[in-house]
Amino acid sequence: MSLELTAFQFDEFEQRGYTIVRGGFTDSECDRFVDYMIDLQAGRTSVEGFAPRAADDWSRLISRNCHHPMGLSWMLDPRLRQPLSALLGEEADGVQSMFFYTGSEQHRHQDAFYLPGCMSVWVALQQVSALNGSIQIQVGSHKGPLLQKCDFHKNDKGGPGAWYGWNQDNAFDEQFTRNNLPEIAIEATKGDVVFFDGRLIHRGGPILEPGAFRHSWAGHYIPRSYNPWPYEDNPRLRVSFDGVSRFTPTE
Repeated sequence: MSLELTAFQFDEFEQRGYTIVRGGFTDSECDRFVDYMIDLQAGRTSVEGFAPRAADDWSRLISRNCHHPMGLSWMLDPRLRQPLSALLGEEADGVQSMFFYTGSEQHRHQDAFYLPGCMSVWVALQQVSALNGSIQIQVGSHKGPLLQKCDFHKNDKGGPGAWYGWNQDNAFDEQFTRNNLPEIAIEATKGDVVFFDGRLIHRGGPILEPGAFRHSWAGHYIPRSYNPWPYEDNPRLRVSFDGVSRFTPTE
């Protein structure tokens, strides 16, 4: 199975900041991933570095410098290599993945605020709708300003950054308003793949059925040449689709 993007999808990504490939992963692949993660959460599967959780702990699992085998295999799935390379303009390195058991209802944000230079891949592992929490995106917001962590601090000369004194959530809401662009809900069927620009403003939508599962997976990628890694005290592990791992030095 191939995930090569069409000319329409390339244009959609460029103009709207996202595009969707329907049925990029099979139902059985999605089901195996969900079963694996349920077993990991319950402690029926043991992976070094991933302790069993409380029975009611369904918070997202973030993998950065330590990846469980299933998450790593999805992050480096060969089907993702070509579209990521085409959208980034060069080979991609995976830097982070996340598994969501439930909808996040996360506040508006840009992934590139946390992971500079990145773009994202999100896969629905079951039906995703307003009932269990869709993704709300501001179409075209990737062409607007990117909020950066330095914007919330004083600069080297002691002057205030662009958002100095602002609460981070309020700043993203304000930028959302300034953009004056529509917000839409992304609803997906099991196996659908959403590619979106790291600068796109998005959030987790309201969950109409509290407690409902909304299994999904997200991977974050940066261009191979992106170096060094800013904003963090520790180097960031990055893994290529050839399986080569290296740490990016910090600034």
